[in-house]
Amino acid sequence: MQKQRISPYQGFAKTRLIVILAFMSSLAPLSTDMYLPALGEVQVSFSTTPFYTQLSLAAFFVAFAFGQLLYGPLSDIYGRKKPLYVGIILFIVASIACVSFDSVHSFIFWRFLQALGGCAGVVIARAIINDNFELKEAASAFALMMIVSSLAPMLAPVLGSFLLDFFSWKSIFTTLFALGILLLVMIVFGVKEQKPQFVQKPNLTTMLCNYVEISKDRRFRIYVLSTSCVMATIFAYITGSSFLFREYFDLSEKAYGILFGINALSSMIFANINARIVRKVSPYAILPYAFVTMFGIAIALIVVGWFDWGFLPFEILLFLMFGANGFIIPNTTTLAMARFKQASGSASAILGMVQFAIAGAISFFVGAVEANTPFPLALIIACCLLFACGIYFSLNAREVRRYKQKFFDIGKK
Repeated sequence: MQKQRISPYQGFAKTRLIVILAFMSSLAPLSTDMYLPALGEVQVSFSTTPFYTQLSLAAFFVAFAFGQLLYGPLSDIYGRKKPLYVGIILFIVASIACVSFDSVHSFIFWRFLQALGGCAGVVIARAIINDNFELKEAASAFALMMIVSSLAPMLAPVLGSFLLDFFSWKSIFTTLFALGILLLVMIVFGVKEQKPQFVQKPNLTTMLCNYVEISKDRRFRIYVLSTSCVMATIFAYITGSSFLFREYFDLSEKAYGILFGINALSSMIFANINARIVRKVSPYAILPYAFVTMFGIAIALIVVGWFDWGFLPFEILLFLMFGANGFIIPNTTTLAMARFKQASGSASAILGMVQFAIAGAISFFVGAVEANTPFPLALIIACCLLFACGIYFSLNAREVRRYKQKFFDIGKK
């Protein structure tokens, strides 16, 4: 049977869509990564304590995690673009409001609303990919979206520091305001509306019932929990990396920024490889090897940390570990979302909330036990990956056995 050829215009349209969706997914993380260098200036500007500046971050994280549960089902009921418009407009308004008041309490309130608006892009972007792509195409699309999204942690701290060199911290939120407007224009002209998945009145009971039904699906739980444990390793690294590299390994601020970007680049490189492989090979076949490889790297990190073999071996292993993320996160996300083509928004909301809740808890734990040296940080990362592998292999044994002989299943639809 002859394969259907894709015209250059169709290929360009899909690439453009993926870039817009990656921008949607990156807007809220940008709001955090650009803001981090300005924490000290914000504290001085409001004449407040470190507690309140850190509370502005905590409020953002809480709204970002649980706001997704609101947009997911609304996008299933009203279509993707209407809730998206509401979220992006709220983000734009909140961004400019953050620099329009002199009270730190007002600032925290608007940061909360900024996250509540920005998280719409994250949850609805996954739903749109699930709407428009079949399994292998979706896995490739999620990988490509991860490549573009990886630019956010690479560029945001640099951009935030650049703005602080020439302007005040308020310029960061002015920039976010402008980025929000740019994204809104891109969505208006670059994203087609999807028909509502459910013809029903939105109410709390309906939303909860949808969440319960989705959560009952065993395979969905497997993919969500395993990818959330993998995501937790990234948050553990981010939480401890500043102290690890700047204080323990004595790197300069500039060197740390470059290193942070290099590790993010690893995810881009390997996600690009995954995007190419997954067009020919089933995501089911890739995941067992990716989980085992990533856990093996974590064990090597523990050994390097225990014997204190220095900066370079530890960094090389971190680079490879981030690369393995490029094979796990896009594929587990694809398989989880594929379970609910008719409820993509609600499924995406649960996936995002669980990911962020588990990753946030691990981030808090890293800070609480002060895991800021190689061995304890590596130990926490390895524990996260042990849980990830345990969940995937013990609960997903049938799928692993079924697909392990099909690694070169070329061209299977």
